[in-house]
Amino acid sequence: MGIEPIYLDHAATSPIWPDVLEAMMPYLTSEYGNPSSVYGPGRRAKHTLEKCRGRVAELLGVGPAEIVFTSGGSESNNAVCRQYTDLVITSPVEHESVKESVKRLPSSGMVIMVSPDATGRISPESVETALYSDNRSSGGTGLASFMAVNNELGTINPIEEIGHVLARFGFRFHTDAVQAAGIMDLSHLATCVDYMTLSGHKLGGPKGVGALFVKAGAPWRSFIAGGSQEQERRAGTENVAGIVGFTRALERSVENRIASVKKMRELRDQLVGGLSSALSHQIRFNSPPGDLSSPHIINFVCLDDEGQGLDGEMLILGLDMAGVYVSAGSACSSGTMKASAVLTSLGMNEQVARGAIRISINPRTTKSEISEAIERINQTVSRMTGVSS
Repeated sequence: MGIEPIYLDHAATSPIWPDVLEAMMPYLTSEYGNPSSVYGPGRRAKHTLEKCRGRVAELLGVGPAEIVFTSGGSESNNAVCRQYTDLVITSPVEHESVKESVKRLPSSGMVIMVSPDATGRISPESVETALYSDNRSSGGTGLASFMAVNNELGTINPIEEIGHVLARFGFRFHTDAVQAAGIMDLSHLATCVDYMTLSGHKLGGPKGVGALFVKAGAPWRSFIAGGSQEQERRAGTENVAGIVGFTRALERSVENRIASVKKMRELRDQLVGGLSSALSHQIRFNSPPGDLSSPHIINFVCLDDEGQGLDGEMLILGLDMAGVYVSAGSACSSGTMKASAVLTSLGMNEQVARGAIRISINPRTTKSEISEAIERINQTVSRMTGVSS
């Protein structure tokens, strides 16, 4: 009989909730109409689509016309960043879909990079200093993009305070809230920004669908050319089944947020305490403590006796064999096994950073799974370092 697998990579993707799948099923089978069609099945699909748009808007405390359905986080981030070709302010610890979009600005475009602190946090003071010290930002408007919760470290950014600074400079503000959904109050976040990115599969919804909040009056032109779907804001036949699933998953995350956060904090504390006790000097935590970090992400480095990071690929594969599924950071960067660009940008030695592991939990994670994971991680590290556990 095989060992029971323990899935601890929910920041990469999370299994779909049964009621989410149930809500989607009619639109994967009998209700297959194209919402752009004018006959009965099409009209029903259109009605469902707009009902979902209204519900998402209600959950975010915004207007239905301010919601654009997309294929997920990367598309939404690309679409927002490419609205602005003159001036963008961001940081080196953003998601790859933001960093790569910024790299594709025309040669005439200008980028201001704001340095995070040692925990990956972007402070309002650092944003203000960067804007004042760079005369390119004076007299013009542009876009700032800072994520609400860092996807590798779990660091929470002070979005409201950053927004106040940016407003004084006339900047539009985008936040990637993919990892913040179910953790932070999204309706409050929406009052602080002009654009906000959400993704379904991080919430126990389907892959390939998300939503983008675009504040009324914020610049917008369709990122995908073609038809007039989404009120001419995104061409392409809408993924009705996916949108239904996304909406239900978002409802769950908003309605259960407070209880879920409480449970995940307890699980995080159990994990951190257990690993600290088991591995002692062989572990270094990179996620900030307490309320400075989201409770669902724990990033750490396992070290050998000389203080060097263990081979991250070998550690992940060793844990895979032990039935514990974790990652080295962003799922969009997996397979490269390079040192985390987030950690090295914070000053961590590249050799040490190669041993970084991200564990991410969700409300379905259990205390017994955490206990068992601690034991399996300890055994795997001990085998790699030749130290008996």
